[in-house]
Amino acid sequence: MRRVFLWLSFLAAIISFGAISPRKPGVPERVEREVRKRAHLVDFVEHSHEAITHEHDHYHITHNKREGIDEVMGEWEHLTAYHTHPHNHPGLTHSHAPHENAEHEHLGEAHIHDHEHPTKS
Repeated sequence: MRRVFLWLSFLAAIISFGAISPRKPGVPERVEREVRKRAHLVDFVEHSHEAITHEHDHYHITHNKREGIDEVMGEWEHLTAYHTHPHNHPGLTHSHAPHENAEHEHLGEAHIHDHEHPTKS
């Protein structure tokens, strides 16, 4: 209950900030939407995606165990790499918070593909 109260208090502060600070139009609305989404206060919308084959950068993150003096910075570090190749996504029906820009959002979403057969799911 306390957590919900804190989220609602935070949301009220964001909304009131937007009312008194017109520095960047649209920012308070985007922040409010993000808070509502993360607090699971937004309605989910069921929709379908058609099967598609396309290409874009794929980012891979691996965990690297530090050893010796490097452990001062923590036992593990993230190493990031990326590559580009065609890959596919089968058709899918699901529900989640509505897309604002589905194509752009897809670029940042984690998804799995078979590197041996990236265009066959």
